[in-house]
Amino acid sequence: MRLVIIAFVAGVVWLQWQASLPAVWPYLLLAAAGVITACYSHTVRVVALLLAAASLGVAYTGWRAEARLAERLNPSLEGESLKITGTVVGLPQSTRYGPRFRFAPDAEQANGLPPLLLLNDYAKPGSNWQPGQRWALQVKLKQPHGNANPGGFDYEGWLLAEGIGGTGNVNKLDRRLLDEFVLRPIHVLHRLRATLVSRIQHALGARPYTGVIVALVVGEQSGISQTQWQLFRATGITHLVSISGLHITLVASLFATIFEWLWRRSRWLTTRCPARQAALLAGVLAALAYSLLAGFSVPTQRTLFMLSTSALALLSGRHLAVSTIWCAALAVCVLLDPWSVLAAGFWLSFLTVGAMLWALAGRQDQAAGWQATLQQWGAVQWAATLGSLPLLLILFQQLPLSSPLANALAIPLISAIVTPLALVGTLEPSGLLLQLAHYLLGLGCTLLMPLSHPGSIWTQAQPASWTLLPAGIAIAVLLLPRGVPGRWLGIWLLLPLAFPLLSPIAMGSFRAIAFDVGQGLSVLVQTQNHSLLFDTGPEGGGSRVVPGGLRATGVRQLDMLMLSHADSDHIGAAAAVLSEVRTLKLSGALPQQLPANLPPPPHDACLAGQQWLWDGVQFDVLHPVRNDLNSSDNGASCVLRISAATGSLLIPGDIGRVEEAGLLTQSTSVQSDVLLIPHHGSNSSSSAAFIAAVAPKLAIASNGYRNAFHHPREAVVTRYHNAGATVWRSDRDGAINLDFGPNAWSASSWRDMHPRYWQPTEATQAKRIVATTRLPLS
Repeated sequence: MRLVIIAFVAGVVWLQWQASLPAVWPYLLLAAAGVITACYSHTVRVVALLLAAASLGVAYTGWRAEARLAERLNPSLEGESLKITGTVVGLPQSTRYGPRFRFAPDAEQANGLPPLLLLNDYAKPGSNWQPGQRWALQVKLKQPHGNANPGGFDYEGWLLAEGIGGTGNVNKLDRRLLDEFVLRPIHVLHRLRATLVSRIQHALGARPYTGVIVALVVGEQSGISQTQWQLFRATGITHLVSISGLHITLVASLFATIFEWLWRRSRWLTTRCPARQAALLAGVLAALAYSLLAGFSVPTQRTLFMLSTSALALLSGRHLAVSTIWCAALAVCVLLDPWSVLAAGFWLSFLTVGAMLWALAGRQDQAAGWQATLQQWGAVQWAATLGSLPLLLILFQQLPLSSPLANALAIPLISAIVTPLALVGTLEPSGLLLQLAHYLLGLGCTLLMPLSHPGSIWTQAQPASWTLLPAGIAIAVLLLPRGVPGRWLGIWLLLPLAFPLLSPIAMGSFRAIAFDVGQGLSVLVQTQNHSLLFDTGPEGGGSRVVPGGLRATGVRQLDMLMLSHADSDHIGAAAAVLSEVRTLKLSGALPQQLPANLPPPPHDACLAGQQWLWDGVQFDVLHPVRNDLNSSDNGASCVLRISAATGSLLIPGDIGRVEEAGLLTQSTSVQSDVLLIPHHGSNSSSSAAFIAAVAPKLAIASNGYRNAFHHPREAVVTRYHNAGATVWRSDRDGAINLDFGPNAWSASSWRDMHPRYWQPTEATQAKRIVATTRLPLS
């Protein structure tokens, strides 16, 4: 049965990685054939059952996915001003731009509208959104869309998993509260969560770790600052600042222990139900209540299902292997939510626990005392660290080396002391327990700060997916009992994961990635031994995309960060990049915010005439001239041309037609095979003369999906097409990879190379380009 469950989950996982949804009926037939074969042929029974389970997983997930995709916003409604009525669902989240909340339109308005929307309120001040409120709103909606980048978060996949069929904005003026509270169980639960959040915020005020206390009680993490997240990631304790399985288990155990003690005080109760059985039921109910309070995330689901299965087995007098309980929880999670396998938390939760179970299976020590307890705790920590290693390196390209020591301090403090104090403190009227919990949490974070030094974090390029197989075998071998000969040889199987082989860049060649940062610009250029980042994108999109993209591509150091001009959509994420990646030189605009804990790199202005040669690749700054430094921000943009033997790339920032005309009078050629379209494709740029002089074969527009400026303008795109250029755009094609190799240059888009079935079929028109024409250096 355990193998059947794993085969079913494998079928679910396989389908979630497909570029398009296959027909369901062939897999149903295959599943039926497998079951029939298993009934009549004992020789291939196991294989037939596994094939049937995997096929059933594909069919079930395909059926669910077809239904989920059918609930998406009708494309004809995108950008239209719509008047809708509906109910606020769940806890609203605070963002830097204003509140964000989920909204369920009324059923009678279902014509083209999805059952669940994610809305933003940019009004200042915004409305007091509360769970269960019914509103009449005027909104502008768009289909689910996210950035597509190497090492990036799949926002579109997350929206699909959450059942959100559209996103949008609320009109600042046209909104009306129809009903203060719609009485439904789900709204009662979320209103209770909102009340607890208000209670915590009232008791703690503006204290620095108020957002963390809120996260520990109700699972709402939007109040945790970026600085705090950096500390938690650097020390490997992010699992402790959300409601994790460990918290659920400790709360359930604490509640069961107290309940059993109270139950034993009554002879009448103990004669009707044994105290241990009553405590088991009480523990499961406590786990259920805390899981619901947390929003029923994957780690809480896994723990709740495992605790429930264990309790049922004990109540029925049956003995179940821990691995069976683990598989049962896995099956229930995936059955309830086949998209849970897309979440990093799913794999980190189940595989880490699986590694711990494997390490302890059948190896219970007979010795007692604190030494045995300490030894077992060390074995569990070792298993958890090893079990999470492959996923951390593949998903985040980082491994905090101080994690075991940090967790040794943080687990007992946060899980066993701070969390219970915070939970009880929400019921205690004076607020003293919440303040005590906050004080202890702050003390613990202060002790963790020396462990968060950048040198304590292993950072590397993203390994290939195939390295998971040898890494999994290595972990299974390394966790074998002491005395098994040759188990340390498993370290060799970890080497492909820990030291990924990157495709080398030849002398005289370069690569570039135009990241998909939304309405902004960020381009990474790499030669054989040097890296340059041109702009960082806006604070929101760039901070989410660029640091992870640099890690995924193996960039540990930037030789230069060139910031074209001071507009926030070009330099907004500079502080995030500087805090994540060592930078040797800063050129161009100077960002207003720099990391407080790091010395700023040397800085100078970018000026026309500056040039340098890196590994046989020529870099030329074409603009601004010194007289243009006092012009508008856009007019003073840095313009950089990179040229190799097989092609060239021109990045002109946000220059306008006046600056374009000035470039054409210079002695340095602007002709380039690939052009980042100036100013995202606005009407104020890309004159016909400039396009003719550059003569690009590929023109790339870096712009946000359905942005307010309507970039790139249709007239601009038409001019490039008329000049013979192919036009790609980041909102449709994702990040663009350019490779100017020794014999040819080529271009490919991230969406084309990594398609998923939830992406619209018209999302990308960018197919791989290979240009074989060798061009002389100019």
